[in-house]
Amino acid sequence: MTSMYNLSNQKGIRMKKIRSFTGFTVIFLVLFFYFVNQNSHLINSEGHITHKPVEIPEGYTVPSVEVKVSQDRPNTWLLHLKTKHFTFVPDKVGSDIPSYNEGHVHLYINGEKINRLYGDYFNLGDLEEGKTKIRVSLHSNNHGALVYKGKPIENSEIVEVSS
Repeated sequence: MTSMYNLSNQKGIRMKKIRSFTGFTVIFLVLFFYFVNQNSHLINSEGHITHKPVEIPEGYTVPSVEVKVSQDRPNTWLLHLKTKHFTFVPDKVGSDIPSYNEGHVHLYINGEKINRLYGDYFNLGDLEEGKTKIRVSLHSNNHGALVYKGKPIENSEIVEVSS
């Protein structure tokens, strides 16, 4: 009789452990998916962390950016940005609230993100010989790329460097 009682008791303990583990797993998964969906980060096709785009709603003035690259001195290049309806606001970067007409710029050289820019000028330094594509995109204070009607607000210029 005692062996039947022990067997039944062991089964009960095992079932409690299974229920406890199952409950913990369910709670963990619910919290995990909740927090993942609250995060504004995405992984792009190259495996880099990006942020959800910020669509500019109707009624807001749509900002724009122009790119001008000029040779500063031999082998040194200067990037000049001309923005319209957009203000650089470095002290608000990282805000959770999206902004539509203020933020910062991401600089890409030949498709590779180089830096964030918080002003109109940036020294590109030496560029390699040949064609170099300089691209910039406007970003909200929450780091999301600004888009209007699904199209990113960006501009680019190709610079030809010869020896």
